[in-house]
Amino acid sequence: MLLTPHTLVGIAVASVVKNPLIAFPVSVGMHYLGDLVPHWDFFSNTNEDERVSGWRPLAVAGELSLAVATGTAAVLYALWIVNDPALGFRMLICGIGGVIPDLLSGLTLYEKNLNGFLKINNRIQAKLQFQSPLPWGILTQILVSVFCALVILGSTAQ
Repeated sequence: MLLTPHTLVGIAVASVVKNPLIAFPVSVGMHYLGDLVPHWDFFSNTNEDERVSGWRPLAVAGELSLAVATGTAAVLYALWIVNDPALGFRMLICGIGGVIPDLLSGLTLYEKNLNGFLKINNRIQAKLQFQSPLPWGILTQILVSVFCALVILGSTAQ
């Protein structure tokens, strides 16, 4: 799944789960569940060489920028509109938590000496990935993102 829907899932968790000590690990766990949703991403049906060359690294960097912008907008929404610094903090850490597994996997594209945790993360993600062709693999992510936006807005409405 692309990073922005994972970020939105983490932010939705933050808007519903009030305890950050629970919300953060739940947002990380939801990443793995999100990979079960049929999706397309920049690495769908590619080999290792294709993942680190050509247009894909640029596309991933652009999508990472979109995910960061989404997270930043959510935190600013919590601080300025909802006026809830605790929510802003949860959104920050859970938005990051929602993408941590992919960030760790991204590191392994360039680092060949993997430690135990990185190997385990890669194995879990490889088993859970449910690839879907375009356009269906993007449509599912749009639906997840819209659902998360509705959860966020509904749980923060005053």
